[in-house]
Amino acid sequence: MEEKKAPERIILGSGYIHLATFKKGQTIPEPQDFCTKENRYSYIKNGATLEYTNEVQEAKDDMGKVSKTVITSEEVTLKAGLMTLIGDTIEKLCDTARVSVSQDGKYRKTKIGGVGNRKGAKYVICFHHVDPEDGDIWVMIVGQNQAGFTLSFAPSDATVVDAEFKAMPNLDEEGTLVDYVEEILTDGDPDPETYKVEQNLTKVSSTFTGTSIGAGEKLTATLTAEADHTIQTPTVTMNGQDVTATACDSTEGTVTIESVTGDVIITAAATANA
Repeated sequence: MEEKKAPERIILGSGYIHLATFKKGQTIPEPQDFCTKENRYSYIKNGATLEYTNEVQEAKDDMGKVSKTVITSEEVTLKAGLMTLIGDTIEKLCDTARVSVSQDGKYRKTKIGGVGNRKGAKYVICFHHVDPEDGDIWVMIVGQNQAGFTLSFAPSDATVVDAEFKAMPNLDEEGTLVDYVEEILTDGDPDPETYKVEQNLTKVSSTFTGTSIGAGEKLTATLTAEADHTIQTPTVTMNGQDVTATACDSTEGTVTIESVTGDVIITAAATANA
């Protein structure tokens, strides 16, 4: 069977940098699961760059008729311009940096330097490129910044620190340096969308016991009052719109929506008979 060719894409736009401390022996999550608001490291300016370089060694006979080439070393660097900075951000850029907060909570101090203060820390770093048209891209490495940093305070331009995270072979047991993951958006039918069904019932029971329903499906529910009670006129909303007139049959005590196109709320209450 011939393998289907992946669609070509134009990569345009930037994204976000996410970062978390790497612990030896840990299982690293998939990039698409790792990138959350909780571990967003910094907003970036001027995008991000992934660089891969290698060194090769070629062996060739004296007559130039046979040769063999092998890769002897590889290097991957993820670069990004960090635009939102605090001491905690700098601590991840500099292995000798230490951050503390004053007792009154008014000041954050970052001490930088002193090789005896090195932590030897490594980080899981992932760049998330957002593309709603062709699908998102995630670039993940395990590494650390090895290029130092420069803080500039200009009168008219925002301070941007150029970070260079050098990848280390700690992503898996295969020595992988970088995971490059692409989201695949298909042209086929998407998974059926579901909508919530909320029932606010007082002294009333309903034959519909679920909490959701598929888009376009028919919803039917029979409402029954407790003994010696009478149901007052129920109300039904769908997608925030009142559809009581078309969905509710007070005489039969039924709710019917032929095709669900939004979240449904059924409200019904019964009062005791005189």
